Amino acid sequence: MVERRLLDELNRATTPISRPNPLVVLWRWRYEAAAVALLPLLANTVVDSFGAFSLAVVVVPAAALLWPSARSEAWGRIRCVVTAHRIRVGLVEAFVVSRRGKIPVIVWCAPAPFGERVWLWCRAGTTASAVEKGRDVIATACWATEVIVRPKADSPHWVLLEIVRRGRAYRTVPDEPRSARGML
Repeated sequence: MVERRLLDELNRATTPISRPNPLVVLWRWRYEAAAVALLPLLANTVVDSFGAFSLAVVVVPAAALLWPSARSEAWGRIRCVVTAHRIRVGLVEAFVVSRRGKIPVIVWCAPAPFGERVWLWCRAGTTASAVEKGRDVIATACWATEVIVRPKADSPHWVLLEIVRRGRAYRTVPDEPRSARGML
């Protein structure tokens, strides 16, 4: 048993982290790429249609800033985008990778009252226990107070991470995200 563990650690220590291909990079940065490409186009269209001081240019950002639920929703989605990037960094730093150097896939991230809920799909070679071992590193990478790791009972390759920033996470496990249901 000790020899097996030593061999596993030696293999992990000598396995390089795989760099993502350009399509994976584009997918991971899709929200930022869309914002860079579409916001100037949208602003130009609004200004051309309604004039330089159009109502839409002023009202939409003002509504997002002044309406509490809109502001909360927008800030929650921004936090989810940042959290997904930070979880990837945490997984690499905690060395939660397969033997080919691939990290688990972040399938879904959603805001929660305590922080964020993130569904991971573990590739062959990564397990929920490996994610559990690296949860302190992931919490530090995500600027969180705690990360709770919850493997799905009937599908061990699905792992729910609860990124706790304030308060405590709920003790009930929600269903998997809608986008993940079709993938099972």
